[in-house]
Amino acid sequence: MKKLLLIVGIILIIAFVLSLLYAALNLYGYYHVLDGSAELYSRLHQRMITFGIIGIVLAVLGTLCFIFRSKL
Repeated sequence: MKKLLLIVGIILIIAFVLSLLYAALNLYGYYHVLDGSAELYSRLHQRMITFGIIGIVLAVLGTLCFIFRSKL
């Protein structure tokens, strides 16, 4: 069980990093696109918020896996 929690925790932390990188890429695009349409700005902002929240949730779940692993 300890190995399973370790593997799941590592996978969740990797997904967290990728999610936050994608959110940061959308944030960068949101502030640096000069001639985009209103729909483009809306999509970039929405994806930034969505993947930021998903990243935070993944980080919490990964941390919980590591905490439960240490308690076993």
